[in-house]
Amino acid sequence: MNRTRFALVVFTFALLTAVAAVASAAPSVGTFEVNLGYAKSSTEVAPATAPTDPMGGSLSFGAGYFRSIAPTTSWGVEASYDNLGKVDWNTGTATATSSAHVFRVTPAFRINFGAPVGPSFFAQGGAGLYSISSKIESTDTAFAGDGSASKFGFNVGAGMGFPVGPKTKMNIQGNYHSISTQGQSTNYLGIRAGLGFSL
Repeated sequence: MNRTRFALVVFTFALLTAVAAVASAAPSVGTFEVNLGYAKSSTEVAPATAPTDPMGGSLSFGAGYFRSIAPTTSWGVEASYDNLGKVDWNTGTATATSSAHVFRVTPAFRINFGAPVGPSFFAQGGAGLYSISSKIESTDTAFAGDGSASKFGFNVGAGMGFPVGPKTKMNIQGNYHSISTQGQSTNYLGIRAGLGFSL
C-alpha cells in the first residue's frame, strides 16, 4: 500500500474516532462503528487464455451506523474501501499485473443473539452500490488498461461483539460479498475487527 493510501487510512480512523468520542456524551441515538480488516477475492481476473490464481487480497477499512428498531434487530448503513490486492500473470508475450479495489455503500440489517449486555453473536445482511476499479499493468498494450463500474451487490455475514467500555463494544466479523459484474459475478470475503461507540 502506498503512502497516500496509508495516510488516508490513518486520517479516516482518527477523524471517525474523534467524532464518535464527541458524540458519545449525547443521549443514545444509535451506534457508530469503525473497522479495519482484510479482503480476499475468489474471482480469477486474467483472461481465460492465461489462467492464474485470484488476487492476493489486501487491506479493508470502513465505518457504519446502526440504530435499533427492535430489542434484537437494528438497521443502518456501512461504507468501506476494500482493496482486493494484485496478481501477476503472463500474457504470452509479456508479464502483467492485475489489481482491483472496491468502494461500497450498503444499507444493512443486523440481528443479535444473546443477552442485551455482555458478549453476543449476530448475523448481518445488506445490499447496495459497489464501485469497482480495476487495472492491468503490462508492456503488452493489448492487455494494459484500467476501468471502473458501479454495480449492485449484496453481502451476508456473522460475527461476535463484546464490551470493552461503558459505551464501547468490539466486533469481529466475517462477510461474503457478491457483485453483479458483467460475465461472472465478482465475489470476495472480508474479515474485520471494529469498535462500536454508542451515541
